Amino acid sequence: MSASGLKLRDYQAECIDIIDSLDGGAHLVQMATGLGKTVTFANIHRHGRMLILSHRDELVAQPVKYFDCPVGIEKASRHSNGEPVVSGSVQTLSRGTRLQRNFKPGDFDLIVTDEAHHALAPTYQKIVDYLQPRLHIGFTATPNRGDGRGLDHVFEDIVFQRDLLWGIRRGYLCDIDCMQVEVDWSTKGVSAWRETSS
Repeated sequence: MSASGLKLRDYQAECIDIIDSLDGGAHLVQMATGLGKTVTFANIHRHGRMLILSHRDELVAQPVKYFDCPVGIEKASRHSNGEPVVSGSVQTLSRGTRLQRNFKPGDFDLIVTDEAHHALAPTYQKIVDYLQPRLHIGFTATPNRGDGRGLDHVFEDIVFQRDLLWGIRRGYLCDIDCMQVEVDWSTKGVSAWRETSS
């Protein structure tokens, strides 16, 4: 049973066991959308404080309901207050001196990066490098970035993988129904509009 009262699926429990066995370092977990990344990372056994890094407002708020302990929020005008778990906006924590004013290196034993395919951005690196957690776990559905840059610059390895096909074949996700749409117009010759700074 999870902290929020949900029954963990076997693969979620397996992922948590693997993470629990890690001594430290930076590692990646791949789980397809719909397989429960948030439930999984909310149930990692904590050995100190946890920081969750997210890049969108809804992702900052989403994990709160899955924890059985107080969760602080670091986003815009909202500030945490020493809670065991903090969910923070990357944009907020990387801007100005907020990170240094509110936290010190070693404050967090574990950093979880949600949507970890964004973790190559300097904003993420600034936060993780400053806080120096014992363990950094990235969760993503898509470890292969569109720009071809590898996440091996941030994470040492992928410790757990369950992709879309795995989820569909085992009945956790619905099958994909694809449709092709043909149109009788062309964008050939249409130029892209670009805003210029004055």
